[in-house]
Amino acid sequence: MFKITLENFYKRIIFMILFFISVYLYRNYFKYNDKIDYIDVDVSNNKNLVDIIKQHGTKKDPNLNFNKSSCRVLNFYDISKNCPEYIDKFYDPSFIETIKKTIDLPNLEIISPETDPLGFAMHLYCENDFMEYHFDTNFTLGTRYSVVIPLYLNQENNCFLQIKDQEKKEKQIKIDIGKAVVYNGDRLLHCVTPQCKNGERITLVLNLTTTIKTNFIGDILQKIRNYMFKKYTW
Repeated sequence: MFKITLENFYKRIIFMILFFISVYLYRNYFKYNDKIDYIDVDVSNNKNLVDIIKQHGTKKDPNLNFNKSSCRVLNFYDISKNCPEYIDKFYDPSFIETIKKTIDLPNLEIISPETDPLGFAMHLYCENDFMEYHFDTNFTLGTRYSVVIPLYLNQENNCFLQIKDQEKKEKQIKIDIGKAVVYNGDRLLHCVTPQCKNGERITLVLNLTTTIKTNFIGDILQKIRNYMFKKYTW
């Protein structure tokens, strides 16, 4: 049974303070938007990424993040060292233009890795890995959009993106290899369902915003979030 140590108590207090500050400053989280847009992407099912992420990725430990998520994450810098072809293809102005046209937002910008190294990251979900329902973090003054691109799905995979629609009904979002989805991540409650035995799923997730400008509080919250991921695998 999980024991609340003094360290975990302080972490919970920090988490609650950040939560209430975020709610106050970023009230657009509650302007719900359950629209999902699909786009075509040029990718093939790449099993080799499994070993790369297992070797070089960071394991998110649910015992350290209040049982919110479990998976392995390969950030922008690790991708650039181990599989840079995905940066060439998707961290590219022409791809961002495709997204802008798809959702009709000409001012959309990608969040730089210097600000958020997880703003362009791969996620590997193996047995029992998951991500609880959440709104995507957004410390900019704009609106956050997320792009999810499957890079590898094995035959046993039973792990999916799932949302709650306007009526709060659960809806599974199927994304095949060769497709990607775009959604308003800070205004849509979504999760990743638990992975089954022998299942493997890898997705590339991009964070975009209608403006990369932030305020002083946003800068501080982003730095804290980066620190908590590094130290506590959030």
